[in-house]
Amino acid sequence: MQGTRVSDVRRFVGTLTLRKAGNLFLAYAGLYASRIFRQPLVPGNPHTLSVEPTTRCNLACPECPVGNHTLHRPRGDMKTLLFQKIIKDAAPYLTHLILYFQGEPFLAPRFFEMIQTAKSHGLYVSTSTNGHFLSQENNIKLLKSGLDRLLISLDGASAESYVKYRRNGDFNRVVNGIRDLVKQREERGQKNPYIILQCLLFAHNIDEKGKIIQLGAALGVDTVQFKTAQFYHLNGDNQMVPDNPEDSRYRKDNNRNYVIRGRLKNYCTRVWTTAVVTWDGTLVPCCFDKDAKYAAGELRTYTLKKIWKSAILMKFRKQILKDRKIIDICRNCTEGLKKEITENGKTDL
Repeated sequence: MQGTRVSDVRRFVGTLTLRKAGNLFLAYAGLYASRIFRQPLVPGNPHTLSVEPTTRCNLACPECPVGNHTLHRPRGDMKTLLFQKIIKDAAPYLTHLILYFQGEPFLAPRFFEMIQTAKSHGLYVSTSTNGHFLSQENNIKLLKSGLDRLLISLDGASAESYVKYRRNGDFNRVVNGIRDLVKQREERGQKNPYIILQCLLFAHNIDEKGKIIQLGAALGVDTVQFKTAQFYHLNGDNQMVPDNPEDSRYRKDNNRNYVIRGRLKNYCTRVWTTAVVTWDGTLVPCCFDKDAKYAAGELRTYTLKKIWKSAILMKFRKQILKDRKIIDICRNCTEGLKKEITENGKTDL
């Protein structure tokens, strides 16, 4: 749907100000200067921020720290006052707010209010969901909230293949919710949210790509996106890992265990341009730090700008420039790797 895609781009561009555009330039200028001089130079602030509304989830996905109960940090919901503080502090230079990290955001008690708060500060707002809470009532709230982009995970073209990863999930419930959302969006004459149907690629669903594209077209979503899956269980017996290099970010080493495909380079775009905040206000370097092992500070007291240029994060960036593979979360990350990996493929419908 070309019209919704164009409208999506216009909404993003419409949120830009001179200050935000200047920050975008500074963020990437600092990144490239750091690569040249091999020192962490950070003149700008993050242009994109991921905020975690909740760590609660209704599913039990086997490779997810929330779903398999291996998340080692406390769980909870972000408080309203904390969220308002974060948005107020960051809004002048932030271009994109992602209301998602771990957990299912629709389970956050004031999720729709969070979207409206962010939109009232002129931000482009997106979120990601497993789709089980796209009820008629919630879809109306979502459309009224002003959300710009919605990513819906649907990792299979049938109920049988879907539940192999989305355990405790209901394929038909998700499909019906998507269908209702698209219908209500059309009836309201809206272009937003831009709806992405995303399929994580596993050994059991890689033969369903064509069917998933057909399903997306039938449902009326704007884009179907395929993404390689991240795995934590990297022994060679993990039968979910695809063997085809185009469908997986992993290969087997001499010990028959899975390792990231490609050569890890000593730089990272994310830690110079984006940041992640957990439900309790802890700032972590990136979305691969699920357990907040490399926590840089907390936003209950300090501002994002202050923590962003703190000694802790500067030390982290310096290590990336020096020898990134020393950092454990980087060894299971695709950022900056050679394009031996197909990170995702998109089909606009």
